Amino acid sequence: MSIILTPFAKLLLLFYDLTGSYGVSLILFGLVIRLILFPIFLKGRKGMLSMSGLAEKQKVLQQKYARDRVKYSQELQRLYEEEGVKPSSGCLWSFLPLPFLMVLYAIVRQPLTYLLNMTQDQFNVVSNLLYGNVLDYRNQQLQMAQDVFLNHDKIVAAVPELANMPQIDFTFLGVNLSQTPHFMFWKADDIGAAFGLWLIPVISAALGVVSMIVTNHINGKVLGTRRTMDQSTRMTMFIMPLFSLWICFTLPAALGVYWIANSLFAMLQEVLNIPFLRSFLKKQEEAKVKRREEEKERVKREKQAQAEAKKKAAEEMRRIQMERKLNKSIATASREGIRAYARGRLYDPERYPTFPYQDPNDLAKQAQEEQQRLAEEQKTAKAKGKKGKKDQPNQPTKTEKPAQAAQEEKPSAAPTSAAPEKPVPQPAPVPEEEEGFVEESFLEEPEQDNDEK
Repeated sequence: MSIILTPFAKLLLLFYDLTGSYGVSLILFGLVIRLILFPIFLKGRKGMLSMSGLAEKQKVLQQKYARDRVKYSQELQRLYEEEGVKPSSGCLWSFLPLPFLMVLYAIVRQPLTYLLNMTQDQFNVVSNLLYGNVLDYRNQQLQMAQDVFLNHDKIVAAVPELANMPQIDFTFLGVNLSQTPHFMFWKADDIGAAFGLWLIPVISAALGVVSMIVTNHINGKVLGTRRTMDQSTRMTMFIMPLFSLWICFTLPAALGVYWIANSLFAMLQEVLNIPFLRSFLKKQEEAKVKRREEEKERVKREKQAQAEAKKKAAEEMRRIQMERKLNKSIATASREGIRAYARGRLYDPERYPTFPYQDPNDLAKQAQEEQQRLAEEQKTAKAKGKKGKKDQPNQPTKTEKPAQAAQEEKPSAAPTSAAPEKPVPQPAPVPEEEEGFVEESFLEEPEQDNDEK
Protein backbone atom coordinates (compact mmCIF):
# COMPACT_ATOMS: atom_id res chain seq x y z
CA MET A 1 0.00 0.00 0.00
CA SER A 2 2.84 2.39 0.80
CA ILE A 3 4.20 1.90 -2.74
CA ILE A 4 1.00 3.47 -4.10
CA LEU A 5 0.61 6.18 -1.46
CA THR A 6 4.21 7.38 -1.30
CA PRO A 7 4.25 9.16 -4.73
CA PHE A 8 1.06 11.07 -3.90
CA ALA A 9 2.40 11.99 -0.47
CA LYS A 10 5.60 13.36 -2.03
CA LEU A 11 3.51 15.38 -4.49
CA LEU A 12 1.54 16.87 -1.60
CA LEU A 13 4.80 17.71 0.24
CA LEU A 14 6.16 19.35 -2.88
CA PHE A 15 3.13 21.64 -3.09
CA TYR A 16 3.47 22.43 0.63
CA ASP A 17 7.13 23.36 0.16
CA LEU A 18 6.15 25.67 -2.69
CA THR A 19 3.15 27.33 -1.03
CA GLY A 20 3.64 26.84 2.72
CA SER A 21 -0.11 26.15 3.11
CA TYR A 22 -1.67 22.76 3.69
CA GLY A 23 -5.03 23.85 2.26
CA VAL A 24 -3.48 25.29 -0.91
CA SER A 25 -1.49 22.07 -1.30
CA LEU A 26 -4.73 20.10 -1.25
CA ILE A 27 -6.24 22.42 -3.87
CA LEU A 28 -3.21 22.06 -6.14
CA PHE A 29 -3.31 18.32 -5.60
CA GLY A 30 -6.92 18.29 -6.83
CA LEU A 31 -5.94 20.43 -9.84
CA VAL A 32 -3.19 18.01 -10.87
CA ILE A 33 -5.58 15.08 -10.58
CA ARG A 34 -8.08 16.92 -12.78
CA LEU A 35 -5.42 17.69 -15.38
CA ILE A 36 -4.30 14.07 -15.45
CA LEU A 37 -7.85 12.82 -15.85
CA PHE A 38 -8.92 15.55 -18.27
CA PRO A 39 -8.92 13.30 -21.40
CA ILE A 40 -10.80 10.59 -19.52
CA PHE A 41 -13.36 13.04 -18.16
CA LEU A 42 -13.79 14.49 -21.67
CA LYS A 43 -14.46 11.01 -23.02
CA GLY A 44 -17.03 10.41 -20.31
CA ARG A 45 -18.63 13.75 -21.05
CA LYS A 46 -18.98 12.79 -24.71
CA GLY A 47 -20.61 9.54 -23.65
CA MET A 48 -23.09 11.44 -21.48
CA LEU A 49 -23.95 13.72 -24.39
CA SER A 50 -24.54 10.72 -26.62
CA MET A 51 -26.84 9.20 -24.02
CA SER A 52 -28.73 12.45 -23.53
CA GLY A 53 -29.29 12.67 -27.30
CA LEU A 54 -31.15 9.35 -27.15
CA ALA A 55 -33.41 10.37 -24.28
CA GLU A 56 -36.43 11.03 -26.49
CA LYS A 57 -36.07 7.80 -28.47
CA GLN A 58 -35.56 5.87 -25.27
CA LYS A 59 -38.73 7.39 -23.84
CA VAL A 60 -40.69 6.35 -26.95
CA LEU A 61 -39.43 2.78 -26.63
CA GLN A 62 -40.29 2.76 -22.95
CA GLN A 63 -43.89 3.76 -23.69
CA LYS A 64 -44.17 1.35 -26.60
CA TYR A 65 -42.89 -1.70 -24.71
CA ALA A 66 -44.12 -0.79 -21.24
CA ARG A 67 -45.51 -4.30 -20.68
CA ASP A 68 -42.68 -6.25 -22.29
CA ARG A 69 -39.41 -5.54 -20.52
CA VAL A 70 -37.48 -8.15 -22.50
CA LYS A 71 -38.51 -6.63 -25.81
CA TYR A 72 -37.75 -3.16 -24.46
CA SER A 73 -34.23 -4.23 -23.49
CA GLN A 74 -33.65 -5.77 -26.92
CA GLU A 75 -34.88 -2.69 -28.77
CA LEU A 76 -32.90 -0.38 -26.50
CA GLN A 77 -29.73 -2.38 -27.12
CA ARG A 78 -30.39 -2.28 -30.85
CA LEU A 79 -30.85 1.52 -30.61
CA TYR A 80 -27.49 1.84 -28.84
CA GLU A 81 -25.81 -0.23 -31.56
CA GLU A 82 -27.37 1.79 -34.37
CA GLU A 83 -26.35 5.10 -32.79
CA GLY A 84 -22.90 3.84 -31.77
CA VAL A 85 -23.43 4.64 -28.10
CA LYS A 86 -22.13 2.71 -25.10
CA PRO A 87 -24.43 3.06 -22.07
CA SER A 88 -21.56 2.77 -19.58
CA SER A 89 -19.36 5.33 -21.33
CA GLY A 90 -20.82 8.29 -19.45
CA CYS A 91 -21.55 7.20 -15.92
CA LEU A 92 -18.39 5.22 -15.16
CA TRP A 93 -16.02 8.12 -15.74
CA SER A 94 -17.82 10.23 -13.15
CA PHE A 95 -16.63 7.83 -10.44
CA LEU A 96 -12.95 8.19 -11.29
CA PRO A 97 -12.26 10.87 -8.62
CA LEU A 98 -13.28 8.39 -5.91
CA PRO A 99 -10.07 6.26 -6.08
CA PHE A 100 -7.97 9.41 -5.76
CA LEU A 101 -10.16 10.51 -2.89
CA MET A 102 -9.45 7.22 -1.15
CA VAL A 103 -5.71 7.66 -1.76
CA LEU A 104 -5.83 11.16 -0.35
CA TYR A 105 -7.89 9.93 2.59
CA ALA A 106 -5.20 7.38 3.48
CA ILE A 107 -2.56 10.13 3.36
CA VAL A 108 -4.63 12.62 5.36
CA ARG A 109 -5.66 9.97 7.88
CA GLN A 110 -2.02 9.05 8.63
CA PRO A 111 -0.07 12.28 8.03
CA LEU A 112 2.69 11.35 10.50
CA THR A 113 3.48 8.18 8.54
CA TYR A 114 3.27 9.39 4.93
CA LEU A 115 4.08 13.12 5.30
CA LEU A 116 6.42 13.24 8.29
CA ASN A 117 7.96 9.76 7.77
CA MET A 118 7.54 8.88 11.46
CA THR A 119 7.91 5.22 12.41
CA GLN A 120 5.73 3.49 14.97
CA ASP A 121 8.46 3.54 17.65
CA GLN A 122 9.02 7.24 17.14
CA PHE A 123 5.25 7.78 17.23
CA ASN A 124 5.05 5.99 20.56
CA VAL A 125 7.81 8.17 22.01
CA VAL A 126 6.23 11.39 20.75
CA SER A 127 2.73 10.48 21.94
CA ASN A 128 4.09 9.57 25.39
CA LEU A 129 6.00 12.86 25.43
CA LEU A 130 2.97 14.97 24.50
CA TYR A 131 0.10 13.15 26.27
CA GLY A 132 1.70 10.88 28.82
CA ASN A 133 0.30 7.76 27.14
CA VAL A 134 0.68 5.87 23.89
CA LEU A 135 -1.99 6.49 21.26
CA ASP A 136 -3.09 4.17 18.47
CA TYR A 137 -0.55 4.41 15.65
CA ARG A 138 -3.03 3.80 12.87
CA ASN A 139 -6.18 5.57 14.03
CA GLN A 140 -5.10 8.51 16.22
CA GLN A 141 -2.49 10.31 14.10
CA LEU A 142 -4.94 13.10 13.24
CA GLN A 143 -5.33 13.97 16.92
CA MET A 144 -1.62 14.75 17.36
CA ALA A 145 -0.73 16.02 13.84
CA GLN A 146 -1.13 19.73 14.69
CA ASP A 147 0.42 19.22 18.14
CA VAL A 148 3.54 17.79 16.51
CA PHE A 149 3.86 21.00 14.47
CA LEU A 150 3.38 23.20 17.55
CA ASN A 151 5.91 21.20 19.64
CA HIS A 152 8.49 20.61 16.94
CA ASP A 153 11.50 21.79 18.97
CA LYS A 154 10.52 19.73 22.00
CA ILE A 155 10.06 16.61 19.89
CA VAL A 156 13.37 17.06 18.05
CA ALA A 157 15.16 17.49 21.40
CA ALA A 158 13.62 14.24 22.67
CA VAL A 159 14.00 12.32 19.40
CA PRO A 160 17.00 13.64 17.42
CA GLU A 161 16.25 11.29 14.55
CA LEU A 162 13.27 13.56 13.70
CA ALA A 163 15.42 16.64 13.09
CA ASN A 164 14.85 16.42 9.36
CA MET A 165 11.11 15.93 9.84
CA PRO A 166 9.02 18.36 7.70
CA GLN A 167 7.13 21.01 9.65
CA ILE A 168 3.55 21.04 8.35
CA ASP A 169 0.92 23.43 9.65
CA PHE A 170 -2.43 21.64 9.16
CA THR A 171 -4.50 24.81 9.58
CA PHE A 172 -6.10 26.68 6.69
CA LEU A 173 -7.91 29.98 7.13
CA GLY A 174 -7.91 29.42 10.88
CA VAL A 175 -9.41 25.91 10.62
CA ASN A 176 -7.56 22.76 11.64
CA LEU A 177 -7.98 20.50 8.59
CA SER A 178 -6.94 17.41 10.51
CA GLN A 179 -10.17 17.51 12.51
CA THR A 180 -13.59 16.17 11.48
CA PRO A 181 -16.55 18.58 11.19
CA HIS A 182 -19.57 18.15 13.49
CA PHE A 183 -23.13 18.90 12.43
CA MET A 184 -24.05 20.52 15.79
CA PHE A 185 -21.16 22.94 15.87
CA TRP A 186 -22.76 25.09 18.58
CA LYS A 187 -22.03 22.44 21.17
CA ALA A 188 -18.27 22.67 20.66
CA ASP A 189 -15.94 24.55 23.02
CA ASP A 190 -14.52 26.70 20.23
CA ILE A 191 -17.67 27.65 18.31
CA GLY A 192 -15.76 29.73 15.76
CA ALA A 193 -13.42 26.92 14.72
CA ALA A 194 -16.31 24.40 14.80
CA PHE A 195 -18.42 26.69 12.60
CA GLY A 196 -15.55 26.96 10.12
CA LEU A 197 -15.37 23.18 9.98
CA TRP A 198 -19.16 22.98 9.56
CA LEU A 199 -19.05 25.33 6.56
CA ILE A 200 -16.77 23.02 4.60
CA PRO A 201 -19.40 20.23 4.04
CA VAL A 202 -22.14 22.79 3.38
CA ILE A 203 -20.06 24.62 0.76
CA SER A 204 -19.12 21.30 -0.80
CA ALA A 205 -22.80 20.25 -1.15
CA ALA A 206 -23.80 23.67 -2.51
CA LEU A 207 -21.04 23.57 -5.11
CA GLY A 208 -22.23 20.11 -6.13
CA VAL A 209 -25.67 21.56 -6.90
CA VAL A 210 -24.16 24.52 -8.75
CA SER A 211 -21.93 22.20 -10.75
CA MET A 212 -24.96 20.14 -11.89
CA ILE A 213 -26.85 23.33 -12.83
CA VAL A 214 -23.90 24.59 -14.86
CA THR A 215 -23.59 21.23 -16.63
CA ASN A 216 -27.29 21.16 -17.55
CA HIS A 217 -27.16 24.78 -18.68
CA ILE A 218 -24.22 24.02 -20.97
CA ASN A 219 -26.02 20.94 -22.30
CA GLY A 220 -29.27 22.74 -23.02
CA LYS A 221 -28.36 26.30 -23.94
CA VAL A 222 -24.85 26.07 -25.32
CA LEU A 223 -24.74 22.58 -26.83
CA GLY A 224 -28.48 22.17 -27.40
CA THR A 225 -28.58 18.52 -26.36
CA ARG A 226 -31.12 18.78 -23.58
CA ARG A 227 -33.87 21.36 -23.11
CA THR A 228 -35.50 20.03 -19.98
CA MET A 229 -34.22 17.94 -17.13
CA ASP A 230 -35.57 14.41 -17.00
CA GLN A 231 -36.26 12.43 -13.84
CA SER A 232 -32.82 10.81 -13.72
CA THR A 233 -31.13 14.22 -13.87
CA ARG A 234 -33.25 15.51 -11.03
CA MET A 235 -32.42 12.46 -8.96
CA THR A 236 -28.72 12.97 -9.64
CA MET A 237 -28.93 16.61 -8.62
CA PHE A 238 -30.57 15.51 -5.37
CA ILE A 239 -28.33 12.54 -4.53
CA MET A 240 -24.87 13.93 -5.37
CA PRO A 241 -25.02 16.90 -2.95
CA LEU A 242 -26.23 14.60 -0.18
CA PHE A 243 -23.37 12.22 -0.93
CA SER A 244 -20.89 15.08 -0.79
CA LEU A 245 -22.41 16.32 2.46
CA TRP A 246 -22.12 12.86 4.03
CA ILE A 247 -18.48 12.45 2.96
CA CYS A 248 -17.40 15.80 4.30
CA PHE A 249 -19.15 15.30 7.68
CA THR A 250 -17.61 11.86 8.23
CA LEU A 251 -14.04 12.46 7.03
CA PRO A 252 -11.38 14.99 8.04
CA ALA A 253 -11.87 18.54 6.86
CA ALA A 254 -8.85 18.23 4.54
CA LEU A 255 -10.88 15.93 2.32
CA GLY A 256 -13.73 18.47 2.33
CA VAL A 257 -11.35 21.12 1.02
CA TYR A 258 -10.22 18.72 -1.69
CA TRP A 259 -13.86 17.99 -2.59
CA ILE A 260 -14.67 21.71 -2.82
CA ALA A 261 -11.66 22.26 -5.09
CA ASN A 262 -12.73 19.27 -7.18
CA SER A 263 -16.20 20.78 -7.70
CA LEU A 264 -14.74 24.15 -8.71
CA PHE A 265 -12.36 22.51 -11.19
CA ALA A 266 -15.24 20.43 -12.55
CA MET A 267 -17.22 23.58 -13.38
CA LEU A 268 -14.14 25.14 -14.96
CA GLN A 269 -13.61 21.99 -16.94
CA GLU A 270 -17.20 22.11 -18.25
CA VAL A 271 -16.53 25.58 -19.65
CA LEU A 272 -13.24 24.48 -21.22
CA ASN A 273 -14.89 21.42 -22.72
CA ILE A 274 -17.39 23.45 -24.79
CA PRO A 275 -15.23 23.68 -27.99
CA PHE A 276 -14.36 19.98 -27.81
CA LEU A 277 -17.95 19.00 -27.19
CA ARG A 278 -19.24 21.15 -30.05
CA SER A 279 -16.76 19.51 -32.38
CA PHE A 280 -17.82 16.11 -31.08
CA LEU A 281 -21.50 16.87 -31.63
CA LYS A 282 -20.77 18.09 -35.14
CA LYS A 283 -18.91 14.90 -35.98
CA GLN A 284 -21.64 12.86 -34.37
CA GLU A 285 -24.29 14.57 -36.47
CA GLU A 286 -22.23 13.98 -39.60
CA ALA A 287 -21.87 10.34 -38.61
CA LYS A 288 -25.64 10.09 -38.13
CA VAL A 289 -26.26 11.59 -41.57
CA LYS A 290 -23.75 9.19 -43.05
CA ARG A 291 -25.42 6.25 -41.31
CA ARG A 292 -28.80 7.38 -42.63
CA GLU A 293 -27.42 7.56 -46.15
CA GLU A 294 -25.84 4.16 -45.77
CA GLU A 295 -29.12 2.81 -44.44
CA LYS A 296 -30.98 4.28 -47.41
CA GLU A 297 -28.46 2.73 -49.79
CA ARG A 298 -28.77 -0.58 -48.00
CA VAL A 299 -32.57 -0.49 -48.23
CA LYS A 300 -32.31 0.50 -51.88
CA ARG A 301 -29.95 -2.40 -52.60
CA GLU A 302 -32.25 -4.78 -50.77
CA LYS A 303 -35.24 -3.57 -52.80
CA GLN A 304 -33.28 -3.96 -56.01
CA ALA A 305 -32.22 -7.44 -54.99
CA GLN A 306 -35.81 -8.33 -54.15
CA ALA A 307 -37.01 -6.92 -57.48
CA GLU A 308 -34.39 -8.91 -59.34
CA ALA A 309 -35.30 -12.02 -57.41
CA LYS A 310 -38.98 -11.50 -58.26
CA LYS A 311 -38.08 -10.94 -61.89
CA LYS A 312 -36.01 -14.10 -62.01
CA ALA A 313 -38.78 -16.01 -60.27
CA ALA A 314 -41.33 -14.68 -62.78
CA GLU A 315 -39.07 -15.61 -65.69
CA GLU A 316 -38.56 -19.07 -64.25
CA MET A 317 -42.29 -19.50 -63.76
CA ARG A 318 -42.92 -18.27 -67.31
CA ARG A 319 -40.38 -20.75 -68.64
CA ILE A 320 -41.97 -23.57 -66.67
CA GLN A 321 -45.40 -22.62 -67.97
CA MET A 322 -44.12 -22.56 -71.54
CA GLU A 323 -42.57 -25.96 -71.03
CA ARG A 324 -45.83 -27.22 -69.67
CA LYS A 325 -47.72 -25.91 -72.69
CA LEU A 326 -45.19 -27.27 -75.18
CA ASN A 327 -44.89 -30.67 -73.62
CA LYS A 328 -48.09 -31.64 -71.85
CA SER A 329 -47.15 -35.27 -72.11
CA ILE A 330 -44.35 -34.64 -69.61
CA ALA A 331 -46.85 -33.30 -67.09
CA THR A 332 -49.07 -36.31 -67.78
CA ALA A 333 -46.15 -38.69 -67.37
CA SER A 334 -45.23 -37.01 -64.08
CA ARG A 335 -48.62 -37.72 -62.55
CA GLU A 336 -48.99 -40.42 -59.95
CA GLY A 337 -52.61 -40.88 -58.92
CA ILE A 338 -54.04 -37.56 -57.69
CA ARG A 339 -50.59 -35.99 -57.48
CA ALA A 340 -50.15 -34.02 -60.66
CA TYR A 341 -46.39 -33.52 -60.42
CA ALA A 342 -45.30 -36.39 -58.23
CA ARG A 343 -42.19 -37.02 -60.33
CA GLY A 344 -41.28 -33.35 -60.75
CA ARG A 345 -42.39 -30.49 -62.96
CA LEU A 346 -39.55 -31.09 -65.41
CA TYR A 347 -39.90 -34.84 -65.57
CA ASP A 348 -38.96 -36.18 -69.02
CA PRO A 349 -39.77 -39.86 -69.61
CA GLU A 350 -37.65 -39.95 -72.79
CA ARG A 351 -34.50 -38.71 -71.14
CA TYR A 352 -33.85 -42.01 -69.47
CA PRO A 353 -36.13 -44.48 -71.36
CA THR A 354 -36.87 -47.88 -69.87
CA PHE A 355 -37.70 -51.12 -71.67
CA PRO A 356 -39.38 -54.27 -70.42
CA TYR A 357 -37.08 -57.12 -69.63
CA GLN A 358 -36.76 -59.92 -72.20
CA ASP A 359 -34.97 -63.20 -71.73
CA PRO A 360 -32.02 -63.51 -74.17
CA ASN A 361 -32.92 -67.18 -74.73
CA ASP A 362 -36.42 -66.20 -75.86
CA LEU A 363 -35.00 -63.61 -78.23
CA ALA A 364 -32.63 -66.21 -79.79
CA LYS A 365 -35.49 -68.73 -80.13
CA GLN A 366 -37.73 -66.13 -81.83
CA ALA A 367 -34.93 -65.23 -84.27
CA GLN A 368 -34.40 -68.92 -85.11
CA GLU A 369 -38.11 -69.45 -85.70
CA GLU A 370 -38.23 -66.40 -87.93
CA GLN A 371 -35.38 -67.73 -90.05
CA GLN A 372 -37.10 -71.11 -90.39
CA ARG A 373 -40.35 -69.46 -91.44
CA LEU A 374 -38.62 -67.37 -94.09
CA ALA A 375 -36.82 -70.45 -95.43
CA GLU A 376 -40.10 -72.40 -95.70
CA GLU A 377 -41.76 -69.50 -97.52
CA GLN A 378 -38.92 -69.39 -100.04
CA LYS A 379 -39.16 -73.15 -100.64
CA THR A 380 -42.92 -72.93 -101.14
CA ALA A 381 -42.53 -70.06 -103.61
CA LYS A 382 -39.95 -72.01 -105.67
CA ALA A 383 -42.14 -75.13 -105.76
CA LYS A 384 -45.10 -73.10 -107.00
CA GLY A 385 -43.01 -71.57 -109.79
CA LYS A 386 -41.76 -74.91 -111.14
CA LYS A 387 -45.22 -76.47 -111.19
CA GLY A 388 -46.67 -73.50 -113.09
CA LYS A 389 -44.13 -73.93 -115.90
CA LYS A 390 -45.01 -77.66 -116.36
CA ASP A 391 -48.76 -76.95 -116.73
CA GLN A 392 -48.26 -74.36 -119.55
CA PRO A 393 -46.84 -75.96 -122.82
CA ASN A 394 -46.80 -72.78 -124.86
CA GLN A 395 -44.55 -69.79 -124.22
CA PRO A 396 -46.33 -66.78 -122.93
CA THR A 397 -46.76 -63.79 -125.23
CA LYS A 398 -45.14 -60.46 -124.72
CA THR A 399 -48.22 -59.32 -122.95
CA GLU A 400 -48.16 -62.38 -120.74
CA LYS A 401 -44.53 -61.98 -119.76
CA PRO A 402 -45.00 -59.08 -117.40
CA ALA A 403 -47.85 -60.79 -115.63
CA GLN A 404 -45.95 -64.06 -115.46
CA ALA A 405 -42.88 -62.26 -114.21
CA ALA A 406 -44.96 -60.51 -111.63
CA GLN A 407 -46.46 -63.85 -110.63
CA GLU A 408 -43.00 -65.39 -110.33
CA GLU A 409 -41.54 -62.43 -108.48
CA LYS A 410 -44.42 -62.19 -106.06
CA PRO A 411 -43.35 -65.06 -103.77
CA SER A 412 -39.76 -63.79 -103.75
CA ALA A 413 -40.85 -60.43 -102.32
CA ALA A 414 -41.85 -62.04 -99.07
CA PRO A 415 -38.33 -62.26 -97.61
CA THR A 416 -37.74 -58.52 -98.12
CA SER A 417 -40.84 -57.49 -96.25
CA ALA A 418 -40.60 -56.50 -92.65
CA ALA A 419 -40.75 -59.47 -90.38
CA PRO A 420 -43.60 -59.34 -87.89
CA GLU A 421 -42.80 -59.47 -84.26
CA LYS A 422 -44.82 -62.67 -83.79
CA PRO A 423 -44.52 -65.71 -86.05
CA VAL A 424 -47.35 -65.90 -88.61
CA PRO A 425 -48.89 -69.36 -88.95
CA GLN A 426 -48.41 -71.00 -92.39
CA PRO A 427 -51.49 -71.21 -94.63
CA ALA A 428 -52.97 -74.63 -95.28
CA PRO A 429 -51.71 -76.39 -98.47
CA VAL A 430 -53.95 -75.87 -101.52
CA PRO A 431 -54.87 -78.90 -103.75
CA GLU A 432 -53.02 -79.16 -107.06
CA GLU A 433 -56.14 -78.86 -109.16
CA GLU A 434 -57.19 -75.65 -107.49
CA GLU A 435 -53.70 -74.26 -107.86
CA GLY A 436 -53.62 -75.03 -111.56
CA PHE A 437 -57.01 -73.50 -111.95
CA VAL A 438 -55.96 -70.39 -110.28
CA GLU A 439 -52.84 -70.06 -112.34
CA GLU A 440 -54.61 -70.73 -115.63
CA SER A 441 -57.25 -68.14 -114.89
CA PHE A 442 -54.52 -65.74 -113.89
CA LEU A 443 -52.54 -66.39 -117.08
CA GLU A 444 -55.53 -66.08 -119.37
CA GLU A 445 -56.34 -62.57 -118.25
CA PRO A 446 -53.62 -60.88 -120.32
CA GLU A 447 -54.84 -62.66 -123.51
CA GLN A 448 -58.34 -61.30 -122.99
CA ASP A 449 -56.91 -57.85 -122.60
CA ASN A 450 -55.02 -58.20 -125.89
CA ASP A 451 -58.09 -59.34 -127.79
CA GLU A 452 -60.04 -56.39 -126.51
CA LYS A 453 -57.30 -54.03 -127.61
